[in-house]
Amino acid sequence: MKKSTSEIIEIVSAIAVVVSLVFVGVEIKNSSKQTEQNTQALQIAAYQDLIGRIVEINSIGIEASATIESLASSNSRTSQEDEKLNAFLWMIFRHGDMAFFQFESNAISEERMRSAMAPLLFRLNNPNVVERWKQINMVFVPSYRNYINNQIDLIQSEE
Repeated sequence: MKKSTSEIIEIVSAIAVVVSLVFVGVEIKNSSKQTEQNTQALQIAAYQDLIGRIVEINSIGIEASATIESLASSNSRTSQEDEKLNAFLWMIFRHGDMAFFQFESNAISEERMRSAMAPLLFRLNNPNVVERWKQINMVFVPSYRNYINNQIDLIQSEE
């Protein structure tokens, strides 16, 4: 009798351990899924911010496109024109950095990154834009610097 009672207790204990392990497994799976959803939500929020910045840059670009293009093409600018051009270029370099960060974080595809970086990439054939990049590139992370430098090299090799 004692032997069968102890066997029953052992079986019940074993079942309890298995049930506990199943419960822990389910909780780990739920926790992993929640973490994945949180990460995805952060990526979506960052991408939405990037889209907002694209809209902002586009509106500025539409308002001042002729001015910016003429300033970037001119070699004789006033100090005020130089400041205006530098502010615009700083904005598009920073915008490109954010798009590149999203790409590196796998939040957007390379195609979307290139689309988001179009205001910058299309201007990298301008020597004044490239010169400004050379002056400020050290404030950006190495991977972004390398990407932009490679784009510049690619453009220059095609000319």
